[in-house]
Amino acid sequence: MTDIASATPLRRQAEESLRKAILSGRYDAGERLTERQLMESLGVSRTLLREALRQIEAEGLVTLVPNRGPVVSVLSYEDAEEIYEVRGVLEAQACVGFVLRASSAHVHKLEGVFSELKRAAEEGDVNRTLELSSDFYDVILEGSGNKVLSSMLKLLHNRIVLLRRTSMSQPDRLPETLDELTQMFVALRARDEAAASKASIHHVRQASRAALRIMRRRRD
Repeated sequence: MTDIASATPLRRQAEESLRKAILSGRYDAGERLTERQLMESLGVSRTLLREALRQIEAEGLVTLVPNRGPVVSVLSYEDAEEIYEVRGVLEAQACVGFVLRASSAHVHKLEGVFSELKRAAEEGDVNRTLELSSDFYDVILEGSGNKVLSSMLKLLHNRIVLLRRTSMSQPDRLPETLDELTQMFVALRARDEAAASKASIHHVRQASRAALRIMRRRRD
């Protein structure tokens, strides 16, 4: 029998693997997740799987449907509108906080992440660009020095990643994203509060337009 001490890391490993699989697009929105297949792929017991699923459900990635089981959550058009509205405000404020409080070490770290992001985008690697976009924002949040803001954005993180994947599925969105993030990076590095906030808001608005356009087409 698996004891509590060994079960905890196994459950966390299962959570992380399942989270990554959903965020990477391996499972489609609305797809049913069968317990047996998940137990085999993740290498955990039914008890640990259900504990992991409860955590993933709390993060908004999975919905437990009566008489059907776990299903990959589907973001509605209205959900997306609301998330983008809140995201725009919070990320712009994070950029302001970074300009005001980030250390030189934070700026150096941001330079490193952006350099990798730029290379991935120029090579057309959407998945790698999405991963590095999350890292880019993680550094901005870290440098902002605002724990409340960070916790609020972390609650939205997984749904933001899903929406990023939706917006980036538009063929011309990758070069546009790079251009927008470049404007943000330049303003942040220059410690230009107004420009950083403006660039952040512009980026979220453009991402919103791209994702909502795709979601409208899917809905119609």
